[in-house]
Amino acid sequence: MTLTLRILGILLSVVPPAIATLEFFPLWLSEGKTAISALSLVLLLLSAIPLFRLLKKYLQSPAPWMLWLCLWIALRAFLPIAAAIETIALVAFPTSLLGAVCFRLAKRREEKRGG
Repeated sequence: MTLTLRILGILLSVVPPAIATLEFFPLWLSEGKTAISALSLVLLLLSAIPLFRLLKKYLQSPAPWMLWLCLWIALRAFLPIAAAIETIALVAFPTSLLGAVCFRLAKRREEKRGG
């Protein structure tokens, strides 16, 4: 019964403020869902303070399953951002590589003309 009340207390302390935050302040700034709103993130972190207190208590001597769960939750939360960054990197790497080749060729031409 005590555990049930604690879980209910955490849910009531965290979920309604988080839902209200997401209702009035969208987490994503753009239509493409690639930019996180800093205000929403701060308000969500404030909403999660009771959860952080609970996690701090249990993470003093964490079980491996708890660490893996926390890692999975964090990675799952950042999956859309990672996908967007992957797309940016897919475009930026080859174009930057070609740009570096162009700069190197320009430097060689300048050295030939100047030297």
